[in-house]
Amino acid sequence: MLAPPDLSRHARAAARECDVQEPGTRPLVHIGFHKTASTLLQSALFARNDLGFERLENDRYHVQVDFVKQGPFDDLSPGRIQSYRRRNREAQTRGNTLVVSHERLSGYPASGGYDAKLIADRIKNCLPDARILIFVREQRSMIFSYYLQYISDGGSLSFRRLTTPLQWTLSRKPEFDFRSFAYVQCIEYYRRLFGEDNVLVLPYEALRSDGCRIAREIAQFCRQDPSLIPHDIFGTPANEGMPILMQALRRPLNSLFNRNQLSPEAPILFPWFDRYYRKLRPLFAFTGMFDGPLRRRLMGQIERAVGERYAESNQQLQRMTGYDLRRLGYSLPSRTASLGEPANAGAAVPAPKHARSTLRTPNRVA
Repeated sequence: MLAPPDLSRHARAAARECDVQEPGTRPLVHIGFHKTASTLLQSALFARNDLGFERLENDRYHVQVDFVKQGPFDDLSPGRIQSYRRRNREAQTRGNTLVVSHERLSGYPASGGYDAKLIADRIKNCLPDARILIFVREQRSMIFSYYLQYISDGGSLSFRRLTTPLQWTLSRKPEFDFRSFAYVQCIEYYRRLFGEDNVLVLPYEALRSDGCRIAREIAQFCRQDPSLIPHDIFGTPANEGMPILMQALRRPLNSLFNRNQLSPEAPILFPWFDRYYRKLRPLFAFTGMFDGPLRRRLMGQIERAVGERYAESNQQLQRMTGYDLRRLGYSLPSRTASLGEPANAGAAVPAPKHARSTLRTPNRVA
């Protein structure tokens, strides 16, 4: 089991608040990142009124309309801002934490997270006293999982083509950008907006290994009662991905039959393509022998593209999370090059010996 990080900073923040605010009355905004079990958190924790949380009704729609689908110089209307604040007051009267949760709040990887800062500003304007929850994930595993999600979303480009910019001296429209997976800039900006004590950063890998403790850490961050969290709160995995062979075959089909924002040049617009393609999944039940080679091929491409580009920023990320990210598979500078790094940051127990190989060859999209 991973040792919990030092929560004294958040405990001190809670003490400072106790004279001015009732427990659990400030809203929680969960921004993702993508592919960090957001669906599981939304269904198993944020929708649980009995645990002190209330999820905003139809939040996926409202987040898109209010925070994402705005012009570059636009903001939420005063009426919409009041609507969010009124809904938060309703949760306050019950002693609950209103949760606004959507991974799109952290940007979208295929467009390099270009609007992440604009969205953060809109959140600050709408809910200035919000607490911010951010989950991160080891970058190679994250990019692997995201690329398969990109295909599910309708993308038709190969990994090499998606990640290689055209006309690199120009920027006529947003494109995939490896820098969006460095995380640190996004976290630092939210800290500047909301205060360091009001931003909680957790690794997805810790959620997978000890979900109960992570849920209790979130509850404590929101000034709810951690003891109410049941041990098996995340008992059923969510959002299991499709076989990799099924995704590999879908990519060229997207370019023909699935015209959408990620494949705008597909000659045929078939709005129900995703629904019907998913029904073919039973046909791939016995194709596991193909998944291994496809997985290794994609991971090889990711390894060559990523290298050690995230090592330095992950060292900062480790301090932000309080976990030993090296033991969770993250790339960090060599120990001889990072003597100034805290010796006991975060988890004290090493991950299983197979953890590294698991990161290199994920079996499913998580």
